[in-house]
Amino acid sequence: MKSPISVYSEIGKLETVLVKRPGRELDNLTPEYMERLLFDDIPALPVAQQEHDAFTQVMREHGTEVLYLEQLSAEALDADPHAREEFVKDVLCESGHTVGGYEDFIGEYLLSLPSDKLIDEVMCGIRKCELDAPGIKGLQDLMDRRYPFYLDPMPNLYFTRDPAASIGNGMSLNRMFSCARKRESLFMKYVLKYHPRFAPFDVPYGLGAIKTIQ
Repeated sequence: MKSPISVYSEIGKLETVLVKRPGRELDNLTPEYMERLLFDDIPALPVAQQEHDAFTQVMREHGTEVLYLEQLSAEALDADPHAREEFVKDVLCESGHTVGGYEDFIGEYLLSLPSDKLIDEVMCGIRKCELDAPGIKGLQDLMDRRYPFYLDPMPNLYFTRDPAASIGNGMSLNRMFSCARKRESLFMKYVLKYHPRFAPFDVPYGLGAIKTIQ
């Protein structure tokens, strides 16, 4: 069977494209934290979704298959009984700068959700005001609680070309420099590892570099 990754040209016809549709992460952008999340303006969510949908429709009309990162990620977590816990553990590890001290609490919350909702919460961010958090543990904890998120929203996921790149029949999962983007490559890692479309082919991938391209 043909490998699900087969990219040997930068100018050939686009057969399949991976996108992330704008979602609630835009609603979680606020002027106070735009710089931290690498934005200099707050896009209007309805307009962003309308423009995105028009763009993907044009691609479909030209014969391009459109895949959604959020859908593939949720399907990957449902494909293996160990994937959900492993994914949540990785997300919390990469989110220590915001979730510190509440890993168990947030982990249990995420694992209580169906996979599509779990992915949505990780991508869109988890506000502290949305959950009944455990009691305050001390002065430092009180100060930390001023920051509004347990998990930052991930508005930069729209740039799906950045955290992963197709090379031949493999992929490079790229190390992202800023804290705001460090979690992004996790989604493609789990899609390649567990999603039924990719997992049976043992697609070669590496963090920052390809292991082996056949």
